[in-house]
Amino acid sequence: MTLFEEFVLTLMRLRLHLFQKDLADGFNVSETTVSVVFNTWIRFMRIELEPLICLPWKEILHQCLPNIFRELYPRTVLIIDAVEIRVESPSSLDMQSVCYSSYKGTTTMKGLVGLSPTGALGFLSELYTESISDKELTKMSNVIDCLDLGDDVMAEKGFAIQDDFAAKGVTVNIPSFLEGKTQFSIEEMEHNKKIASLRIHVEGCIERMKNWHIFDKRLPITLAPIASYMFIVIGALTNFLPPLID
Repeated sequence: MTLFEEFVLTLMRLRLHLFQKDLADGFNVSETTVSVVFNTWIRFMRIELEPLICLPWKEILHQCLPNIFRELYPRTVLIIDAVEIRVESPSSLDMQSVCYSSYKGTTTMKGLVGLSPTGALGFLSELYTESISDKELTKMSNVIDCLDLGDDVMAEKGFAIQDDFAAKGVTVNIPSFLEGKTQFSIEEMEHNKKIASLRIHVEGCIERMKNWHIFDKRLPITLAPIASYMFIVIGALTNFLPPLID
């Protein structure tokens, strides 16, 4: 195989989630060759493409800030959310318990996605087993190291991370809780609507990533060791698409 054919094979498996046998027949090679090529290229592509997932300089970020953010939350640097990737159930009962998601009702791996207000992916974590909470995921991802004093982060209710981020002078904007009340006040309702109207963009980013069909279906357990590599590569390739936010 030429290097270009190896590259195309890798992209085809990521985008179409083709079986190794299908790719082996299509490229007239063995299934072992397909496995070796894919594993090698994924590792190489992560090294080359991961630098594309980064936050812009603050000066550039503020200059290019969409009007909706400029009006509502002008200090926002990242909109964060957790994404779960379904994987085949491990044979080990202990691993099944570690990877089981009560929310999804299946075994999954979990990663943190951070979308910048400019509409490009600014942060991606490694993939972890589902038993990790959103707070633990945020802490282990070290996303806070990308932030500075005075920055704002937007998240959903499940991210109880305000105290951790406040220690660095970072504000976390999340929807209001009822906290024993029967209904929200008008101010709280308006706040929640504003958060929801902006957070929807990170959900669109996650949807784009899952359009790479290797992640929109159950991931073979044989690919679990390189799942984080694929996660990062797909995120970087997603940044070549037009921005999600005008």
